[in-house]
Amino acid sequence: MIISNDASNKFSYRVQVVPLTSKTDRLYPSEALVLFGGKESKAMADQLATVSKTRLFKRAGIVSVEDMCKVEEAVKIQLEIP
Repeated sequence: MIISNDASNKFSYRVQVVPLTSKTDRLYPSEALVLFGGKESKAMADQLATVSKTRLFKRAGIVSVEDMCKVEEAVKIQLEIP
C-alpha cells in the first residue's frame, strides 16, 4: 500500500510503500491488520520501501481511515518515531 504523502505522490517519480500479505496468523508490533479487498491482510511496516511509479500498474483498492491509522502507528514503531 502507498503511504507517502499526496504531494510527493503527485510530483515524484517514486512512492513509499508498505507491502501487504494474506498471512495474518502472527502479528508483530511493526505490523497492522487491515481490511483490503474484503479480506483481512497484514501491512508489514518492517518492509517499508521506496519504489518507482513505473512498477505500479493500477489502483488495487483503498483502506479505511481507521486502517490507515493502524499502518501509520506500525510505521512509527518500526522507525522509532514518538
